[in-house]
Amino acid sequence: MDSPPLQQFRKRLSDFIFFHLGSDARWEIQPSPQGASVSIEHPRVRPFRFELSLAELEQLAGDPGRFEVAMLDQLTQHRKS
Repeated sequence: MDSPPLQQFRKRLSDFIFFHLGSDARWEIQPSPQGASVSIEHPRVRPFRFELSLAELEQLAGDPGRFEVAMLDQLTQHRKS
């Protein structure tokens, strides 16, 4: 069972990816004792993976503005030109 912060992060990420990349995006969250690993694939971005510590996960899950900025930064870094 996911922790409440991970559940919230998962929901935010699902909504974010659907809005910014669409339903054909593939993504996965792999929880770990240290936090989580997130991978995203879509034709408009190079496939990428990033790690979040438990503290980062809690911060992003609890702050919609911070979440949006962090995830937009990830998409921008991996956008295909």
